[in-house]
Amino acid sequence: MKLRFFLALILVLATDVLHAQTQDVHQQQLTRFLSSPLPARTTADGSPSFYKPDSLYQYIDGAADVYLLYDFQSLLHQDLKNVTAQLTADIYEMKTPEDAFGMFSSERSPTYKFAAIGVEGYRSRGLLNFVQDRYYVKLTGSGTNSDLVLDQLANTLSQRIGGIRTLPALLRKLPQNNVVPHSQQYIRKDPLGHGFLSPAYVVSYGSVKQQSKLLISQALDASGAKGRIDQLAAHFKQTGQCASAPQLGSNGIQGKNSFEGSVIARTEGRYVILIMNPAPDGGEILKAVAKSLS
Repeated sequence: MKLRFFLALILVLATDVLHAQTQDVHQQQLTRFLSSPLPARTTADGSPSFYKPDSLYQYIDGAADVYLLYDFQSLLHQDLKNVTAQLTADIYEMKTPEDAFGMFSSERSPTYKFAAIGVEGYRSRGLLNFVQDRYYVKLTGSGTNSDLVLDQLANTLSQRIGGIRTLPALLRKLPQNNVVPHSQQYIRKDPLGHGFLSPAYVVSYGSVKQQSKLLISQALDASGAKGRIDQLAAHFKQTGQCASAPQLGSNGIQGKNSFEGSVIARTEGRYVILIMNPAPDGGEILKAVAKSLS
């Protein structure tokens, strides 16, 4: 019994040490991104703060659950200053570049003022946020020339982060004609309000005034995709109407209800492809998307 107890104790201690070392690696990497020298004679104003999944709520209480949904790993918060400006830098590390883009895309709108940095970035007065590789960077500033300093700091961080600066691979495969700029999303939970479609990639087509929303739900296999489109069909039958539409392709359906509008959908391998409020050429878009995913 004593031997078992000591072996169990050693295992627990070893696990704790490994976890601490992993966190140290995260913190060291994040710290390097903001190491001296920084542009415009910017320096740290105090020590950095670090947050882990079990402590993130202490910093962003109401929003922590969403970040955890996208596999948040670690956060560095650092106050900064130079002669004329006061700045803050928050660098969120997610598990994968896809998770980082998903979190970023959940907080931005196609109507924002965008900046050419990283995969994508947006800005307003005293604010500049961008996503790159598995990092979501949020910068704020106040004081004389703070926006200029934010630009310089963002460029420095982007160079130091390196890594992936492109949209998730699946989104890059899709037809690009008539895509609403900056409408791409990766959604981990309840896309279009339907949990059974998670996770999903979303992009809008058309104009800002009249849009069709394309959603690609990713199942584990073709059988899972068939189960998802069957659930979608059942939902529209219960709330409106839905019928088989073999002309759209594999397991094709078309339906509508009073609160979501019209839908067309089909499967392609492990994917469910659907368009909400499709344009007249929606069927052709479905086929083009299916071809890009085959």
